[in-house]
Amino acid sequence: MTTLYLNEISDNLYLLLLSLNRHIFNPTVLTKKFNVPHSHIKVLFYLIHHGPISISKMAKELCISKPNMTPVIDKLVEEGLVTRDYDPTDRRVILIQTTPKALEFLKETQDYVKEIIKEKLSSLNDEDINTLSTSLESLLSVIKKF
Repeated sequence: MTTLYLNEISDNLYLLLLSLNRHIFNPTVLTKKFNVPHSHIKVLFYLIHHGPISISKMAKELCISKPNMTPVIDKLVEEGLVTRDYDPTDRRVILIQTTPKALEFLKETQDYVKEIIKEKLSSLNDEDINTLSTSLESLLSVIKKF
């Protein structure tokens, strides 16, 4: 595989992410709708898939400094969306995990985003929808191999 071809694929994937963020997953829309900053939603989604986890490890994974992560976690604890618990295997470590309220909030967020997507898709013709569907299936199949 040539480096040029890999660079082109990388560029296209990056543009896809930017385009999705701009046109479908606009963080500003979610912030306005749910009155929760994008960084908080990002942390909650991360915790759903990777938690419970220490603040340090999560900060590193999300590329957020630990001093910036602490107030986010404090606010999420205050809102009842996450808890801090001692690691049963090492009491020096505090693990952050989601609460049932967070799961409910994320379900509501997910449903809202899906409605936005359906609304955007409804403006496409059948041929475009079929092309998009086939392309997404192929893309997901390849990405799952990472």
